[in-house]
Amino acid sequence: MATLSEIHLRRGRLQERIAVQRASLAGAAQPIRRALGATDSAVAGVRAGVAYLKQRPWAVGALATALIVLRGKRIFRVVRRGFIVWRTWVSLRNTLREILAF
Repeated sequence: MATLSEIHLRRGRLQERIAVQRASLAGAAQPIRRALGATDSAVAGVRAGVAYLKQRPWAVGALATALIVLRGKRIFRVVRRGFIVWRTWVSLRNTLREILAF
């Protein structure tokens, strides 16, 4: 039969082992956490876009009209340029936020 001090010693060792395993698991889960964070951001962006369009049905109408009027390759050119402008704006805005945060 184990003495009380042996039981306490064994318990302490088990708690140390558990702490090491938790730290190891947290490190292994970091890439998953980043991927899920990116997915959450994308889903939030899509939801925000849908909410924006629901509040502004004229924007959907304007887009549909533009698609009908511009047709073909010109549509892709306009969309590509718009996407480039949007990504540049997002990048610039994020950079300015980082600079102004300090």
